[in-house]
Amino acid sequence: MLNNALGQMRARSLGVGNHPDGQGLWLVKRTRDAGKWILRVVVFGKRREMGLGRWPDVSIAEAREKAATARRTLRDGLDPIELRAKSKRVVKCLNVKEAIESC
Repeated sequence: MLNNALGQMRARSLGVGNHPDGQGLWLVKRTRDAGKWILRVVVFGKRREMGLGRWPDVSIAEAREKAATARRTLRDGLDPIELRAKSKRVVKCLNVKEAIESC
């Protein structure tokens, strides 16, 4: 498989289906004008798919950068999917006054 197999114009002209860009990055098109970027990685022996955003909202260059960041995280021995999920979970500690006012 070639690295960076897709270009902006080629991505627009592709039909519905799964289209590889290289190094586990895929453009999954549901319609001719809409799709999503997926990174396929092996995390602790299991194949996982990590969404990188909607196409064309997320450009090819941006999807490649997100994929590279996820692969670096994986090389450091961490699960990029779990790290992203943890970063979305925000725990807000309330003080006594806020807790009473929320009741």
